[in-house]
Amino acid sequence: MNYIWLFAVSGGATLLGVALAFGMIKQDGRRSIAAIAGAFIVGALGLGLYVATAPTAPLRASDREGSQNRLPAAATTPKDLPGK
Repeated sequence: MNYIWLFAVSGGATLLGVALAFGMIKQDGRRSIAAIAGAFIVGALGLGLYVATAPTAPLRASDREGSQNRLPAAATTPKDLPGK
């Protein structure tokens, strides 16, 4: 259900970007295409640098003994629920 909001927001931003690009190209085609391409390249490089330098969460794979369930933030079991 949360993905519906992602598509709605990103779709709206995409439509706005397409409308702005269309208007810019209608005003001054050659200069606008260069500006749009430059903005795309700078945005892609900025996003790439952000993703490359962003910290990641440590990953602990599950094993046959289920040791991941003995970690401090293990999943709740029925005995942990109130009133049980």
